[in-house]
Amino acid sequence: MRRLTAFCFLLTSASCFAHAAASQVARDSVRADSLGEVTVTAARVALSTHRAPSRVTVLGREALDASGGTSAADVLEDRSAVFLKRYGPDGLASFSLRGSGASHTLVLLDGHRLSDPQLGQLDPTLLPAVLLERAEVLHGPASALYGTDAVGGVVSLSTPGATQPEARVRAGAGAFGERALSGLVAAPIPGAPLAVSLAGDLADSAGDYRYVDSTAFNPDTGTSGVTRPRDNADVARRAGFARLGLDAGPHRGALAVLVTDAERGLFDFAAAQAARQSDRATRVWADHAVRLGAVRITSGGAWQRAALRYTNPSLGVDDEGRTRIATAHTRVERTWTVGGGAWTAMAGGQLGDGVAAHPSLAERAHERTAAAFGTLTADHDRWLVSASLRFDRASAASADSAGAMQAVSPRLGMNVQPTRWRGLRAKASVGRAFRTPTFNDRFWQPGGNPDLRPESGWTAEAGLSLQAASRALRVTAEATAFASRLRDQIVWRFDRFPDGAYWAPVNVGRTETVGGEFSATVQWARGVTSAEIGGLWTHAAARDRSDPETTAYGQPLLYVPDDQAKGWFTLGWRSLRAGLHLRHAGRRFTRSDGGDSLPPYTVADVRLGAGVSGAGWAARFSLRLDNLTDARYSVTPRFPMPPRHLRAALALSFL
Repeated sequence: MRRLTAFCFLLTSASCFAHAAASQVARDSVRADSLGEVTVTAARVALSTHRAPSRVTVLGREALDASGGTSAADVLEDRSAVFLKRYGPDGLASFSLRGSGASHTLVLLDGHRLSDPQLGQLDPTLLPAVLLERAEVLHGPASALYGTDAVGGVVSLSTPGATQPEARVRAGAGAFGERALSGLVAAPIPGAPLAVSLAGDLADSAGDYRYVDSTAFNPDTGTSGVTRPRDNADVARRAGFARLGLDAGPHRGALAVLVTDAERGLFDFAAAQAARQSDRATRVWADHAVRLGAVRITSGGAWQRAALRYTNPSLGVDDEGRTRIATAHTRVERTWTVGGGAWTAMAGGQLGDGVAAHPSLAERAHERTAAAFGTLTADHDRWLVSASLRFDRASAASADSAGAMQAVSPRLGMNVQPTRWRGLRAKASVGRAFRTPTFNDRFWQPGGNPDLRPESGWTAEAGLSLQAASRALRVTAEATAFASRLRDQIVWRFDRFPDGAYWAPVNVGRTETVGGEFSATVQWARGVTSAEIGGLWTHAAARDRSDPETTAYGQPLLYVPDDQAKGWFTLGWRSLRAGLHLRHAGRRFTRSDGGDSLPPYTVADVRLGAGVSGAGWAARFSLRLDNLTDARYSVTPRFPMPPRHLRAALALSFL
């Protein structure tokens, strides 16, 4: 109750602060609704984040570069509300939004989904930062726009095009054997309406920092706890990317390919072992849009092939799983002027086909999907309403399957200007989202259940967005309250069956989540001096509501904190930059009955940078001191994070 009261106070304070900021910058102010980033993820039409019907965080090139990260996981962990569930600094990782699980966050690259149909999620450490031009995080349900998995939210990543010749290269090194090299070249083709972008990425790390093994007996002290270096924690990542863009009159299009290859050791906290995992994937996608008068027609498709291999010599295991996905989509949209506002209608369809092969999967792990969707957005000066509806059907081509799974996902969102001042907007939305069972859920042997139902639920949210600016000062803030219910959650349980005892998935889970989000940024610039201070806070109390007779009832979900916060302060003078970044995560429970948890942690990083430039070129050197206070913490059990350490990088760019 105290958190809810505090959050209501934040909502009220944001409104009061809006009027104070308005009077302060009124003399020099520009239109507040023209400020900020533009999003297309929130309603499939271009809107400023201030006018979008739901909360959207946009990270542009400058923010991505400033993070110093080498992967999509690093850059999104830096300044977005995404909680990154890490199995060590270079191990597997997954996104979580609003207290949801990894399989409840949809990841898109240039509008195409990236999740593996067998696992139902994506490891974002395998996506190099060099190929990212922009990242959008849509908070809340979006199945009405994108289909399955968009329960907690959507992470939409965009690759760079080539509007002018550009080349950049970045080399980095750090403690514990970290080395990274990446580069990108992009240029229009002279005399043709085409442009080419090429990128490559190499990254290696030994990951052999020292940690305390609390399970080992120390004969010197007579107590438990032995300090030793991590063994079998190395990683090597390789990636290549190519994109051919088209810009010819009414035609826009792109053809792209991304190849990733990673090899890593699977660190074991209490025992030396040689288990390894390799991830290989090839993704090809194409899109084309043409404008015919007031009508815009977009079509495209994607093809993905991936292989995941696990080896453990001590157990005699060498298994490889392979997946293949193909999708195609088309949509038509038109905009009318109605009563002084812009009304946009969009309708389309999508087809998909997925296949998986693994020694532990049924012989035919094969699924076909189809979807039809539509959106109507009315955008007027002081109000906006967006309504979306989508129908999805998934049929498993298996003799054991009982039939097709179907889901209807509606969503209604609105954005209004409650006062005469344009810098304050109110947002509200309600929508239904769902997640279909993965191939592992349905076809894993033993235990897979072909008759599982999709998880589904409703989310409602409301909030305020503030933007104000003068010649030297810019202020943005947003506060959101939300509540969601999810039913038919898929839970793996150990039980006895006629053919033996093993783990099997069942539709028994129900969860309720109540929470809030608050973010604010203040930017100031005068002459050659600039400063920025910002932060965000997320509270998501996700609770199990499955069975009142069990000890898990009313307890938090596993491995996801109720609270997380991030803050940053950056000071710049000419080409010099200095900054302090903070990350905090609350307790993460490790038992379903709430009996055990990992303690909260707060990590501080210091960042320094200096640059020089000349005619057509620029160079920048950056230095990071991570984990300034040498905090000892783990994001997930038995995977200790690194102690205090240094990282350095040199970036060159040419125009």
